[in-house]
Amino acid sequence: MQKLYRININHFEDPLKNERLLDLVGIRRREKVIRYRMPDDRKRSLGAGIIIRKILDENGLTESCLRYSDNEKPVVDGLFFNVSHAGDYVVGVLSDCEVGCDIEKNANAPLEVAEHYFYHSELAYIKAAEDKDKAFFYTLDIKRKLYENDRQRNELPLDSFEVVPTEEGFVLGKSSERPCFFETMEFDGYIFSVSSERAFSLHNPLEIVFDDIYV
Repeated sequence: MQKLYRININHFEDPLKNERLLDLVGIRRREKVIRYRMPDDRKRSLGAGIIIRKILDENGLTESCLRYSDNEKPVVDGLFFNVSHAGDYVVGVLSDCEVGCDIEKNANAPLEVAEHYFYHSELAYIKAAEDKDKAFFYTLDIKRKLYENDRQRNELPLDSFEVVPTEEGFVLGKSSERPCFFETMEFDGYIFSVSSERAFSLHNPLEIVFDDIYV
């Protein structure tokens, strides 16, 4: 099961100009929103808070259930979700297993990063791809999500571990014990990526729900 969310931040005002928007999130998120200096940063932070609150509401939970990791990532015991933002969009995903998501503007990939920080197998995968830009961001997102989900690898650089494509999905290093299934979709010039430890599809509307949240 995967449920996806997205918010276009152009659909609401700067929360400092319309403070009623701050009532849509809890105290800790409000404080975080206000600390940002740029209006769009405040809106992206607010959007993330709105998605998190919606996920909690749908599961009969309140923000009192939230705790925060060392890097300020919000987590809830027994609930698997992730939020990301870039440009005009904030996205989120809810799942029944470990899950991650990412959104990036679809731009030319800095392949020199891959030359310096990716393994030879990863670089070969990118160079052999028909769409090298997409393959680069695909691989980068997988590495990032596996990195974030493996607490024992905290503070390690991207070139300290390898992701390997297999018929079932991507795995960490040469071990099949850490599979990573990965799907992407594109909209409005953005690439939305979701990674999970179980196989899934982003193309089945019965399983995937996009909620455009307007405030």
